Amino acid sequence: MKRKGIGIILCMAMAAGMLSGCANNSKGAAESVEITALAEDNQDEHMDISVWQYSQEFKYYASYDDNPIVQYLNDKFNISLKYQMPPLGSEADNFNIMLSTGDYTDLMCTTYSNTALPSLYEDGVIIDISPYLEEYMPNYYKLIQENEEVRRFVYDDDGRAYGIYLVDDPNRAQWGGMVYRRDILETMTGGNVSFPSGSDEPTTVEDWEYMLPLMKAYLDATGITETASLIIPANGYIVTGELLSGFGTSGNFQLSRDKSDVEYGPVTDEFYNYVCKMKEWYEAGYIYSDFASRTNDMFYLPNTSLTYGGAAGIWFGLDIQLGDALSLPEYDLNVRVEGMKAPLDVEHGITESDASFCVYGGAASMPWCISTKCDESKYARIFSCLDYLYSEEGSKLKKHGLNKEQAAGSELYKQYGLEDGTYYYDENGDYCSNEVYFDKEKALDRGSFTGNLLPGLDRASQIAVNDPNIETREARKRGQEAWIAYGRDRNFPAGALMNTEESTSFNAVYTNITDYVDSMIPKFIMGTEELSEASWEKYVAKVEALGLEQALNAQKSAYERYKAR
Repeated sequence: MKRKGIGIILCMAMAAGMLSGCANNSKGAAESVEITALAEDNQDEHMDISVWQYSQEFKYYASYDDNPIVQYLNDKFNISLKYQMPPLGSEADNFNIMLSTGDYTDLMCTTYSNTALPSLYEDGVIIDISPYLEEYMPNYYKLIQENEEVRRFVYDDDGRAYGIYLVDDPNRAQWGGMVYRRDILETMTGGNVSFPSGSDEPTTVEDWEYMLPLMKAYLDATGITETASLIIPANGYIVTGELLSGFGTSGNFQLSRDKSDVEYGPVTDEFYNYVCKMKEWYEAGYIYSDFASRTNDMFYLPNTSLTYGGAAGIWFGLDIQLGDALSLPEYDLNVRVEGMKAPLDVEHGITESDASFCVYGGAASMPWCISTKCDESKYARIFSCLDYLYSEEGSKLKKHGLNKEQAAGSELYKQYGLEDGTYYYDENGDYCSNEVYFDKEKALDRGSFTGNLLPGLDRASQIAVNDPNIETREARKRGQEAWIAYGRDRNFPAGALMNTEESTSFNAVYTNITDYVDSMIPKFIMGTEELSEASWEKYVAKVEALGLEQALNAQKSAYERYKAR
């Protein structure tokens, strides 16, 4: 589960992932590869374009071929995007089988590839698209050139571009972060919530220690069999750094405070302080006793029976859970979920400026690549279609869906009362959602009406001014401010790609390291392994013996080349 989770995290728009960007100057790839002119694209000629894409469940259709955004693109560009999507849980195996047989699709989402992109190129699986970007993908190219981080991410050390990345709008919203049940605190204090820090919201470990006993008392009184004042993942920490960031560290490789070096978070003193605090909170009964058994839960969907059943106090939550979105009036359950920063470990000298790990960033780490089996005659059409998703108009398809004009030909939109589209702009130019789209009684599966599995410019930042629930809308705004407050300056840049030799060296030890870390941290927290400075030193020594220096050297080399681009 850990290896699969890491793969998902590294590519999440999760996502997500650790997200980051890249930097090549504007001359970049053009100097390293001769510009190649493609044959003129005859738009009257219909083209079938095969796509390998990881799986996701949708309520209203089984195949992504039937997604309304895909169908809109098909009509607009005179193509048929034909998706190959493996069953849930078999994505990595299915992708590797495709590579081993050589029967590649034209376009491949490489999220589940176990092979580094440079190796896929060297092995003749994917093409270098750098010669085509400026001429055939002007919107995408402009985004690359205007963002230093994205430039460093897209181009490798030799100026090659291996694929088409999901790129974040610089002002986009975060998709998730730490959340808490504000309504519990209001109930338990008679509306007189008073955090020790003096802030209106929890900001320090001391503030959390004010909250957690109140939450436990409230949840114990509900009579619900299983509750949790705090939910943590089965491995004892959130690998993306949420919660950990308040202690000044992360759950993976990170930059030093001066950004001159690379560190491994789980062996730092700050991580030890985090584990000590989790052990203390576990012994106090704030963390449910069998958290380590929840190995099938992704960190962003922890024990949903608790979070959606009113039986949890603090967890990693999603943007769509904020406000009263989790209320169940029919069961007289009225909740108020608020986003918050990770708690600063002031006792050990951690201030807000020190903690800087969060998920959002410039580009998702694994792109959509054109395979060598794709006929060159399709290149221009593929580039045109995908480049549209980086334009002002086309970028709204991914997160917001179709407007009234675009939805005119969609049977799915018509079937579910969305003839006017999912959104519109009012006379003031404000973004507004179709109220049918958010109607709780209709309970539409909103992901079925958007193109969330497509690349493009991610404009998830817009929050509709007419969201029918004002409290939810305002809670989402507050949550966004909290989740991005610390920044991401110390995130290891995902654009710092290892070469084949480094990747081989890194992969030879990394799995053993993470397996050991993930086996020990829960034991320390639950008390099945002694936790002391001496035992922590032995744990660190073991991690080092498993090849930590080898892994760090590979990452450091990649980082040094990244800085020099």
